[in-house]
Amino acid sequence: MSILIPQPRLPQSAVIRFLDFGGTLTPPGGGAAQRVNRLGSRCAIDILFPRLRPEPDGRVLMSAIRQALVDGALFPVPQPGFHVGEPGAPVVDGAGQLGTTLNIRGFTPEYMGRIGQFFSIIQGGRRYLHHLANQGIADPTGKMAAMIWPMLRVSPDDGAVCEFFKPMIEGFLTGNSVEIELSIAKGVPAKIMITEAA
Repeated sequence: MSILIPQPRLPQSAVIRFLDFGGTLTPPGGGAAQRVNRLGSRCAIDILFPRLRPEPDGRVLMSAIRQALVDGALFPVPQPGFHVGEPGAPVVDGAGQLGTTLNIRGFTPEYMGRIGQFFSIIQGGRRYLHHLANQGIADPTGKMAAMIWPMLRVSPDDGAVCEFFKPMIEGFLTGNSVEIELSIAKGVPAKIMITEAA
């Protein structure tokens, strides 16, 4: 089970990156280039914590990081200045969905989803981070056909939870996360990177 990375203080910065596994094919003879989209494009986040006191903030953070190196990490996606509102209890509406449109039910009636708003889908015990690619409004019954990005990497079950109120990124720590322990003791800002596994 992934470990929730604590926030003893709000991050100094949190940069979300998109990892694109598609590509552009350019013929050697000068023909038209062609874009090929592939399943698997996903997100990563670089989190820079402010200077932390070794006790208790550094100790608690490092305990979580050591566990997350093996078990995986979970972190709420910051959306500075964005007011999520009251989305209700949205879930996937219908099994077998693929592509860049996701039917969702359970929104507060007429809830407005905003372009670029993040949400996560929980499928098979793992979270998949997406954002809305277009503004959408739930109908009076709380349903919305949401345009999303990136495309679905898995086909979610009917009723799979969609976390709009507090979206989360789940994945593995990458980079120099192991090496920040001594830095925290010296009062240097700590940086971790979480990359979605799938």
